[in-house]
Amino acid sequence: MKKQSTKQRLDRWRREEQAKLAPMTRKERLEYIAEYYWLLILGVVGGIVLLGYIVYRANFTVKDYWFYAIYANTNAEAGSGSELWSDFRDYGSYDTKQKKLMMNSASYFDPSITGGTNNSYFQSFVALVESGDLDIITMGRAGIEALGTSGRLMDLSSEDGKEIGEKYADRLVYALPYDTEYSETEIPIGIDVSDSLLVNKYGLYEEDCVLAVSAYTKRPEEVKQFLAFIFGETADFSESRTADAAGNTTA
Repeated sequence: MKKQSTKQRLDRWRREEQAKLAPMTRKERLEYIAEYYWLLILGVVGGIVLLGYIVYRANFTVKDYWFYAIYANTNAEAGSGSELWSDFRDYGSYDTKQKKLMMNSASYFDPSITGGTNNSYFQSFVALVESGDLDIITMGRAGIEALGTSGRLMDLSSEDGKEIGEKYADRLVYALPYDTEYSETEIPIGIDVSDSLLVNKYGLYEEDCVLAVSAYTKRPEEVKQFLAFIFGETADFSESRTADAAGNTTA
């Protein structure tokens, strides 16, 4: 017997179902369809809803960032939506309908101990640095000093970082790069913020706290704004920051 094609099987099934439905009243047809095809109908509806959600996410959700911070190794509630997040949003007049203001306080890794970076939190940190999405990371002094050898933290004596480095020269934390071709002496890779609002008001850490800038940050102005915020300085602009069609920041 010759094997039927998929199209032939579907045509045969359609004819059989039409024959069954033909003598039924409209009510009986609806009851029959609901009883025997409810799972198929549910699947089709679910597929339509899922497709609509994907299209919505792709076209209408916020994708870019105003600022992205990781507060590593803290037990404080300091993530997006926290008091710290809200206060910085208001301080900088950030319009979070235009771009995200991202803060992550659920990252745990310690570069200062053996095996302390063998987890997904460190891998996520690396990915965020390499993509340019991350702006700053905070943790204890020993952790930042160890992390500073990796080349993933901004050299605050470099062309990109010197403005920040000069402003906070009396707070700089140093590390010797793993890549000695870059430098054979220690370079500034962090800022001691132990007496800032991060500790005194928001309680991120009980002891020392050092802030480091991502080596590939795309938003150095927002880093400066955040440092001004945690040291209680007056905001340098008052109007809400918005994103124009080209994705540029305006104040």
